[in-house]
Amino acid sequence: IDEIRILAYAGEAFRRARRTGIDTIVFGSGGARALTDGFSNAQASEQFVALLTKLGPIAARHDVTVVVEPLNRGECNFINTLDEGAEVVRRVDHPNIRLLADLFHMLRNDETPDAIRRHGDLLAHTHIAEKETRSAPGVKGDDFRPFLTALRAAGYDRRMSLECGFGNLTVELPESLVALRRQLRDAGY
Repeated sequence: IDEIRILAYAGEAFRRARRTGIDTIVFGSGGARALTDGFSNAQASEQFVALLTKLGPIAARHDVTVVVEPLNRGECNFINTLDEGAEVVRRVDHPNIRLLADLFHMLRNDETPDAIRRHGDLLAHTHIAEKETRSAPGVKGDDFRPFLTALRAAGYDRRMSLECGFGNLTVELPESLVALRRQLRDAGY
């Protein structure tokens, strides 16, 4: 691990992010954090916590928040659930290192809205897409209301990104926004 290089890169990325108005950086790359065969999950957790502990103050200097994104087991073999992501964030214990809830990954991992209720205090960003094909809300008809209700109960009032594919953007995007707004309204937003 070339920690000096990693921290220098992060510092420059955070500086550029701040200069362009970006205040949230997602740490979600499955390829960058996947464990090789035989590498200990416990050792990976220690290394990840150590890295995030050093990234927190650098992010703070640039008014950037790094959010840890749990990914579904089909895409990555490290930090797959909100519980696992929350454990890391709590161990780091820095206000610029937070948690992301991606409803697509949660659905793929069969997580329930209870995970959001347990860790809502750590959330700083969310993503949404439908489970089957990572389509936009409303395309397949997934019901996100239980998750949205949990977010509302947790006091979540930040951004939600549509992290999905679109077949025909000019048709699906407006329909998706209508469907998502309806579900958000039903969830109390």
